[in-house]
Amino acid sequence: MSAKKNKKNVAVAEESFDEEVTGEGVAGTEQEEATGDDPIEQLQNEVAEWKDKYLRSKAEQQNIARRSSNEISEALRYAGTGLLKSVIEVMDDLDRTVEAVDGVDGDKPENALADGVKLVRDKLQKILSDNHVEIIDANDAVFDPMMHEALMQQPSADHEPGRVMQQIQKGYRLYDRVLRPAKVIVSAAMLGSEVADSSDDSVEVEND
Repeated sequence: MSAKKNKKNVAVAEESFDEEVTGEGVAGTEQEEATGDDPIEQLQNEVAEWKDKYLRSKAEQQNIARRSSNEISEALRYAGTGLLKSVIEVMDDLDRTVEAVDGVDGDKPENALADGVKLVRDKLQKILSDNHVEIIDANDAVFDPMMHEALMQQPSADHEPGRVMQQIQKGYRLYDRVLRPAKVIVSAAMLGSEVADSSDDSVEVEND
């Protein structure tokens, strides 16, 4: 009797153990599905993450290369700025010389000197032009602080306020960069008394 009872107890214990093992297996599977710990999915996520990092790194390298190329190009484009500024000063001297000897009598020896100076100035101007240096045309232009340097303001009845009345010294630019602003006199609005005086002068001229 005792032997049969022991066998029955052993059978019940084995059945209970099997149920526990099966239950744990099912629970583990359900937990894996719930948490998404699928090895294939994890691997796909890692691949996507590394791919994103690679693309970002590649884009950054391209941006660095592009910036470096632009900086080198900019440096080469304006490499001769210092020399060109010195040449501009020589142009000023030649312009003043031409103005001083301009109108000299053709029979005088100074006329040949004037022609020689003009020839040198024209050649130098061509060299500047070939190197993309342009004269800033300031006469009667709207005053631009990026292009012009105002030496003074002067009331004028013949010019709108804020316009260049007179250019004192030429300005030059290299491509879009100003080498030297043009020195100018800028028109200003006239005061009431100045407008009245101007009107009186006009009436007197008409009466004359």
